[in-house]
Amino acid sequence: MNNKNLRYWAIAGLLSCTSMTAQAAPVDLSGWTALTLSYPGGQGTGNWVLEPGNTAVEQKLNADPSFFLNNQNLSSYTVDGTWQVKTSGDDDYMGFAFGYQNSSNFYLFDWKQASQGYVGRTAAEGMTIKKFEGATGDGLADLSLAEFWENQVNFGDMSVLATNHSSTSGWVDNVLYTFHLEYNINPGEIHIVINQGATELWNVTVLDSTFTSGQFGFYNNSQSNVRYAGFEVTPVPEPETYAMLLAGLALTGFMARRRKETDV
Repeated sequence: MNNKNLRYWAIAGLLSCTSMTAQAAPVDLSGWTALTLSYPGGQGTGNWVLEPGNTAVEQKLNADPSFFLNNQNLSSYTVDGTWQVKTSGDDDYMGFAFGYQNSSNFYLFDWKQASQGYVGRTAAEGMTIKKFEGATGDGLADLSLAEFWENQVNFGDMSVLATNHSSTSGWVDNVLYTFHLEYNINPGEIHIVINQGATELWNVTVLDSTFTSGQFGFYNNSQSNVRYAGFEVTPVPEPETYAMLLAGLALTGFMARRRKETDV
């Protein structure tokens, strides 16, 4: 292959790779998997119901900690989407999991509407980023309902990484919220932005490198009628991919210059 063609393919590869970070893929939720950690004496199993078109799902029941997982182990990605609680009958948790390894090892963003005591712990109104690190990988064996409920201090296998608790930071019934998650785009960095329309409610960056890859999933706890819709997931290439392509461009440029000098 001559230098011109080699340079062409190197540039095409770089542009193709770059476009992956600029174009999000609409999410078909039909291949996702529901999981509920149903504890003895708890509130039972979640009921995740897909809407026609498979781009929105609603968890219908007041259930124990329940997930809807994408079954893709990605090391670096962004996620954008919306949630809405379509009832005025409860005030508990909605959110999402990421860096999910198994049912006792993952990061969690959760959002409580109002402060409340349950299973011996008190949950504060507002948003929290948590980390769960269970020894066996079995959430029912490693984690308790109290660890999911607590959102103010480290407790058991749960660590609090960031909060925005206040008396006015809870979600509101029937209001549409959007979120943006950047996971491990910069190694060891978690960036989350929550908006209500054009109003930014929380913009936070957390540094933690415990889980450097994992699944993404929707989450709620003791909260019915939570609708998740309009999600887009963008895988981001590893920095090494860019480095290799840029090195290839530099090499082809050097070869072209040498050939020009030889032809003189």
